[in-house]
Amino acid sequence: MSARAQQRLTGHTGSVNAAVFDSTGDYVVSGGQDKQILLSNASTGRQVQAYHGHGWAVQGVAVSQDSSQLASCGGDRMVFVWDISTAQIKRKLTGHRQRVDCVATNGDGSIVASGSFDKTVCIWDLRAAPRTPLQVLKESKDGVASLVLTESEIIAGSIDGCVRTYDMRNAKVVEDSLESPVVSVSVAGSQQGRLLAGCMDSTIQLLDREGDGRAVAAFVGHKCAEYRIQCDSNGQTVVSGSEDGFVYQWDIASGGEIIQHTHRLAGHSGIVNSVKLHPRATTDARKSRAMVSAGSDGSVIVWG
Repeated sequence: MSARAQQRLTGHTGSVNAAVFDSTGDYVVSGGQDKQILLSNASTGRQVQAYHGHGWAVQGVAVSQDSSQLASCGGDRMVFVWDISTAQIKRKLTGHRQRVDCVATNGDGSIVASGSFDKTVCIWDLRAAPRTPLQVLKESKDGVASLVLTESEIIAGSIDGCVRTYDMRNAKVVEDSLESPVVSVSVAGSQQGRLLAGCMDSTIQLLDREGDGRAVAAFVGHKCAEYRIQCDSNGQTVVSGSEDGFVYQWDIASGGEIIQHTHRLAGHSGIVNSVKLHPRATTDARKSRAMVSAGSDGSVIVWG
């Protein structure tokens, strides 16, 4: 059975570039072209809080595991760390020279990583006093479009067509080269050995990181050729936005090297920029179809 739209959040003016659940799945954080970040109740659709501070469009948002703080990034080359409850900026992090497209935090929110059109990944330790980056990663030959931050790794997808995995404990980097610009990366749920890479050839590549890093399957059907379309997975399901205005779903268990979508969901009237699955989608049967999508039509849709 496919998901259905449960709530449509309409607080933004202009395209919504990113929307994510907090760790409980009870709230949605979204950021858009209107420079706003909004916190909304996922069940009722009610706007709870608005965060103002960015001078240009908000490109990415990330929420700490305890849902006490969020990080945001934008076209103003800034990364902000916010107190969620008070809507106050705790840190203003500077270090990028161009638009910052993606941001991620570790489990306790003490480490923030950001990727930029300036080809770098900046890493900040929020426990330290200096506002300058703890480390700057410069391996990318083009803009960094997407990041994943685990306990020991930073995984970065770049427009140069590479996925780079930085082992922060052993100071090593593994580079997997694909044939198309990479605009989205996601760890396939608890399967740390599997990585999804959304590419601008309208494929989502499933990479085997425990082997030689090659693609073992490709999910197709959606359109991603011009925009930074974000995808997600929980190890069972793959979801993605699309330039044709639909939300796409695939079943990983379908098998095969080329996997066609199982569902195509209508609800947005423009480009679907991102889709994120509910954090309890694999552990709570009531949330198995839950996800949130953000569109260029200015809306955020909670599905279930």
